[in-house]
Amino acid sequence: MRITVNGRPLAMEEKEGSSLGELLAGADDLIEKSGSVIVSLKVDGKEVDADRYAEIAATPCSSVGEVEIGAEDSANVRIRALETLLELLSIARGSASDDSPELQRDWPGLRGGAADICEAFAGLFSSDELSFVKLFSELLEKAGDDPDRASRIELSAQSDRLSSLFSERLAELRSPAQEMRAAAALFGETSSQLGDLPVLLQTGKEGEAMKAVLYFIEIFNKVIRILPELRRTGIDTSSIRIEGRPLPEFYDSFNEVLRELIDGLEHKDAVLIGDLAEYEVLPRMRSFFASMEGALPAC
Repeated sequence: MRITVNGRPLAMEEKEGSSLGELLAGADDLIEKSGSVIVSLKVDGKEVDADRYAEIAATPCSSVGEVEIGAEDSANVRIRALETLLELLSIARGSASDDSPELQRDWPGLRGGAADICEAFAGLFSSDELSFVKLFSELLEKAGDDPDRASRIELSAQSDRLSSLFSERLAELRSPAQEMRAAAALFGETSSQLGDLPVLLQTGKEGEAMKAVLYFIEIFNKVIRILPELRRTGIDTSSIRIEGRPLPEFYDSFNEVLRELIDGLEHKDAVLIGDLAEYEVLPRMRSFFASMEGALPAC
């Protein structure tokens, strides 16, 4: 059997008695590891869509002459998915806040578009992103073709919130270096709040303290999301050292610090929280962003 990806031969071991589905699963793994995703498939010259795939998956490899796979960079596919999702969210927000009959006709199309995004691009979303896409789809289903005022208010508010979230994720894909600098700026603006954690706890402001910690964790999660995109754009993150340690070691030790910090918050241990914030979290993150700035291309 001849297997090609974008017209180029793909070397794969074909096990005796294997099915086409097994072979394609192996090809999918190889393609995914290279940073791409399968976007089209032909078997012996015939297009295979999602519906027909189940039908041909059990076909013995020995009965197939040629498999042509079309693949595309996963980041580009993800960018298009996010762009489409943001368009749907914008339409939903407008439809939910405007009483014009023309906009009301968009509800069936919106439901179909959200369902398609869930189905077609599920594998490209992280678990939290997919949960938000599903929430959007469920809200549209719940709203129906003639949503009441409460449904429209909820849909408008959620569309605003989700638009903000997915706009940020799209920016991280398009301009990871710029977004890493944005994360550093956010940390700089909020780092003083971490230093104030013991005072907040001692004065009974546990809610503010928890909010400051959760906001910091969001910044840290943003950093983790951006790093693979930096590698994709050609930045050698494997050579970056934080206080002499490679990134994986930095993560391992820092995650332990975060666990201790959250444990201290749960037990309202102001002394432990103060020590961790002052001597562990703040200096480590300052070193991290300083190292990252040195690795990023000049503005």
